[in-house]
Amino acid sequence: MVPALVAVVVLVLTLFGQDGLLRRHLLRRQLERVQDEAASFQRDNELLRREVLRLQHSRTAVERQAAEVLLMAPEHATIYRFREPDGPSSEQ
Repeated sequence: MVPALVAVVVLVLTLFGQDGLLRRHLLRRQLERVQDEAASFQRDNELLRREVLRLQHSRTAVERQAAEVLLMAPEHATIYRFREPDGPSSEQ
């Protein structure tokens, strides 16, 4: 009886204890998610580094960014603004 009880206790601790197999499995899955997130951040950072370099070395890139984000244009530029249609036309 005692050996069976010891075996059950050992089995329960092996599976569900603080360092049990279930805990290790959950930690491994969490580690994979964190590693995927870190890789995504690294890709985003690399894209941002390239953008910074492009803006630091290209006046055209700065002007384009200013035009798109700040709605600025160089002097003597012609700007065309298009209105969105008001909605479905009542004429058919």
